[in-house]
Amino acid sequence: SAELARRATALDHLLGLLKGKRRGLTLRLQAPLQKHLNRYLQLLFPGASLEIDENLSPGPLTRPGARGQESGDFEALSFGAREQMGVISRLAYADLLKEAGRPTLIILDDALVHSDEGRLAQMKRVLFDAATRHQILLFSCHPEDWRDLGVAPRAIANRRS
Repeated sequence: SAELARRATALDHLLGLLKGKRRGLTLRLQAPLQKHLNRYLQLLFPGASLEIDENLSPGPLTRPGARGQESGDFEALSFGAREQMGVISRLAYADLLKEAGRPTLIILDDALVHSDEGRLAQMKRVLFDAATRHQILLFSCHPEDWRDLGVAPRAIANRRS
């Protein structure tokens, strides 16, 4: 019984140490990720902030609204806004890889199809900014939406054997 209590105490201590190390590692990754995320977020929603939780998942988004600051959970955002935040998150992770000296290639396949015209224009600014640091391939069935990116679109022939 005393041996079991001693082992339980040792395991509790070990669990505490592991949780502390995990928390430290998460914070070391969370801060630079938050910095890159905020960079893109300001291009999309000036004055907004998005919290990243301990699992590095998006938390509440706070942004200026008609009646002052508005805050809401990520899941409460429209599908288009969640899609835009997903692209921004991928770009922020790509920035972390770039800082670590790793090559980056971002492939977007029919991304942002749920964005209205105004938000799509803002996301183009985000993509243009990211393209100064990363190679981005954007595939779309709607080339007319992307003609103003400054790069000539290339059609891909649909070949069937």
